Amino acid sequence: MLSIERVLAGGTAERLGLEAGDAIVSVNGEDVSDVIDFQFLAADERSIVTVRKKNGTILDIPFARTHQQDLGLELEPLRMRTCRNQCIFCFVDQMPSGCRKSLYVKDDDYRASFLYGNYITLCNLTEGDWARIFRQRLSPLYISVHTTDQELRQSILGNKRAPDIMGALRRLAAGGIRMHTQIVLCPGVNDGLHLTNTVEHLASLFPAVASIAAVPAGLTSHRNGLFPVKQYSRRQARAVLSEVAVLGKKYKRMYGTRLVFASDEFYIKSGEEIPPYRFYEDFPQLENGVGMVAHSIRDAMHTRLPSKITPRYITVITALSFSEILKTLLKRLEKIKGAHVRCVPVKNKFFGPSVTVTGLLAGRDVLDAVKGKKLGELLLIPSEALKEDEDVFLDEVTVENLEKELNVRVRRVGDFGELVKILQEKGER
Repeated sequence: MLSIERVLAGGTAERLGLEAGDAIVSVNGEDVSDVIDFQFLAADERSIVTVRKKNGTILDIPFARTHQQDLGLELEPLRMRTCRNQCIFCFVDQMPSGCRKSLYVKDDDYRASFLYGNYITLCNLTEGDWARIFRQRLSPLYISVHTTDQELRQSILGNKRAPDIMGALRRLAAGGIRMHTQIVLCPGVNDGLHLTNTVEHLASLFPAVASIAAVPAGLTSHRNGLFPVKQYSRRQARAVLSEVAVLGKKYKRMYGTRLVFASDEFYIKSGEEIPPYRFYEDFPQLENGVGMVAHSIRDAMHTRLPSKITPRYITVITALSFSEILKTLLKRLEKIKGAHVRCVPVKNKFFGPSVTVTGLLAGRDVLDAVKGKKLGELLLIPSEALKEDEDVFLDEVTVENLEKELNVRVRRVGDFGELVKILQEKGER
């Protein structure tokens, strides 16, 4: 049974008399346990949705789907299945106190992998889960591999019962499931020859394995008592890039795709030039930090600029790793008469100086960075620093808190094109 949390105004559900607090019991006589069940079972043009009203009344409601129309309702979120592993680089274990409660949940749920692109280890699947993945075609899935050496993988995951990863991936491939995979790298642990072997093993499953990302482990200053994972040095980061480049060229010849990509962090750590936009093909792992810089640069270069605007004085913040790139991109705005945009880099004190990505900025660090500065009429916060559906940072500081503390309007901004639209809001001259 699946609770209805919200009914959208003007939608089919509202016309059928459904309300928040009602519950979907079944579709076409088959029980519904979560949103994936509902989407799968109600995909036919005509369905019978059995609903239990708040007063206990049971109704069978005929539903005719047309032109991808859905019922127009929001269903209860997944009850996340938690992780059985104790990874040596687990970010949750390195979290300081004071974050949103949801950030302390160690999820490892194949349903969230399908719905949201969350990475999973495949360590907690039952035979019923496997059957459901194939029956409902839950593809693609996003898989944390780290290494295909079984003994080393069990050590990295801190789980002696972790199943053979290549066996699991072969099973998914045989069932027609596409996979995007990641290798979280720790210097001296699973890079070097281990990295090469892992990538080669994964590439043997192409095209079922559709992409491979190599990303460095994220490390905070809150690692007391944890496995001594080290940061990548410039030399070590260059070695990773060199190996990934060799493999990528090989697969480009073999398969027509590079298949394996290093995350932007490796380029930034190494000082190597960021590859051009076309290098990343169809950006299969953009949300994993692979090609985000190239994507942002292209967005900036292809955004049309007005010649004049009503004078605007705006400040935008970013984290250290992207600050020099953003400052370069913002120079384009100097072509617009009336545009005055300043960039303020924010040091991450909340997690520690080794964390330099915008998505992990805390609200209190933003406050520290901009307090006392002339911010102009508007402070812009990158969307990735805020919760997707709410203007709140990971440390529960809100945009409203910033506005009160700084006495300036604060808004989120998604990309360069959106920034230019904000500049134009008072109208062109």
